[in-house]
Amino acid sequence: MKQQKNKINCILSDTHCGSDRAIFPPVITLPKLMADDNERTLRYTNNQKKIYEHLMFCAKHIKSKYKDHQKIIIHNGDAIEGVHHRTIQLSAPMPEDHVLIHQQVMETFLHEIGFSVKNGDELHYSSGTETHTGWTESSIVRYFESYGAKFHDELKLKQYEKTLWFAHQWRNVGNGANESSPINNGLKDMYYNSIKEGWQMPDITVGSHYHKAAVGSFSQNWKTYYGMITPSFQMKTRFGQKVSAFQRNDIGLGLIEVGENFLTIHKPLLMEQK
Repeated sequence: MKQQKNKINCILSDTHCGSDRAIFPPVITLPKLMADDNERTLRYTNNQKKIYEHLMFCAKHIKSKYKDHQKIIIHNGDAIEGVHHRTIQLSAPMPEDHVLIHQQVMETFLHEIGFSVKNGDELHYSSGTETHTGWTESSIVRYFESYGAKFHDELKLKQYEKTLWFAHQWRNVGNGANESSPINNGLKDMYYNSIKEGWQMPDITVGSHYHKAAVGSFSQNWKTYYGMITPSFQMKTRFGQKVSAFQRNDIGLGLIEVGENFLTIHKPLLMEQK
C-alpha cells in the first residue's frame, strides 16, 4: 500500500489585490476602460515590490523545504480590494482589474511552489468580506478550475486523523496584554458548543481578516486545541490606521504541517518591515 505523504498547509489571506498598499505583480497589462482608451500597462511600486518579493521568497521556501509533501494551498478570504469605504488607495479603479491582478499573482505563486494536481496538491478559497470582494470570488475560483480549485464559506479538512477548519472572519487577535485572548476564548466557546450540539471539535481553527498573526490554545480533558490568525499581504491603509491604530500589521503566510502522528504549527513566514 502506497504511503501517504505528509501535508503542508500554506495559508495565504487578505491579498487585497488592487490596493496600492497590497501585493502587485512586476507588470500587468489591463484591458481598456473606455472605447477610445489604450490597454493599460501597470508596474508595482516600491512597497508593492517588497510584498511581491516576499511572496516569491515564501514560494521558494515551500518548494525547497517541502518538496516531498502534498501541498494544500488555502487562500482564506479577501482576494481583492474592491472599491469600499470611498477609498482612493487603489492601483486600478475597477474590481474586474483587481481580479486580473490577483489571478496573475496567484498563478505565479502556484508555479513557483511547484503546484501539481497530479501530485495530489489542492487549492482552496474561503469567501472573504463582501465589502471588498463583492461577487468576484466565484469567478476567481472558476479561473483556477484546472488547478482543482474549490470555493467554501467554511472550509473543513481532515488530514490523517487531524481536523483543520478555516473561515475568513473567526476571532480577533487582541492587543497588548490581551493578545491571543480572543482566540483562546473562541476555542473555549467552540469546545462547549461541540459538547452541547454533538459535533467534533477541530484540532486547529484558522481565521484571517485582522492582518496580524497570532496563535492561541485551549486545553480540556487532557487535549489541547489550537487557533491561529494569519497575516496578510497588504500594508496598512488609511482605513487600517483608523481601526487598528498603533498596532502592527503582519505580512506573510501561515504554515501547518500534518503527518500520520503529528500536527505542527510553524512560525509564519513574515516579511521584515522597518
